[in-house]
Amino acid sequence: MISLNVSLNGKRFCVAGVPETGVVSATVCWVRRTQAQIKDCPAEEMFLEVAGLNAQDHLRWPGCKELKTGDEIRIKVVETGRISPSVTRKVESPADRVRAEKLYVRRMAKKFGWKIVS
Repeated sequence: MISLNVSLNGKRFCVAGVPETGVVSATVCWVRRTQAQIKDCPAEEMFLEVAGLNAQDHLRWPGCKELKTGDEIRIKVVETGRISPSVTRKVESPADRVRAEKLYVRRMAKKFGWKIVS
């Protein structure tokens, strides 16, 4: 299967993949918040996250890893039959999916000034 071999500062972080249909991503994020945005969050943060989605599960590999200036991330696309076990696996129930979809529709309606009539 096509997988992402992710390393951090020369050490293997994980090999992430899904055996059938799905999505795998490796994301590097840097966030700086204004004073008004800071509540229970740090003013600034930087992290690496490797996650995926298959037909029924949300997957995460070693969780979020805090980064610092100078860290080096390498992502190599590989064909392999062996992946790292995901650290978390969240199964989304049909009811959870419907709730998420309704929330999304409400947000978009609010954004565009639409009124939802049922």
